[in-house]
Amino acid sequence: MKSLNGFFFIIACIVVSCTSRAVEPTRQSRHSIDTLFQKQVSILQPEMDSLCKSQSGQIYANAVDSIMAARKVEMNILVE
Repeated sequence: MKSLNGFFFIIACIVVSCTSRAVEPTRQSRHSIDTLFQKQVSILQPEMDSLCKSQSGQIYANAVDSIMAARKVEMNILVE
């Protein structure tokens, strides 16, 4: 019985998901989505900022190292 229910569930998902009709959100749903997004961003912003601050030194060092390595290769080509 469980396998039969699972089979019908899979068939139902395929039928529902295979539509050619474009889904367009209404003005009210877009407003709701924007409101939820803004609330989540305001909650997560301090955490994202602290992550950026804690990793900025390492990111800067890696960028400088890669630029220096590229310049050394260029200098070696010019010297040869």
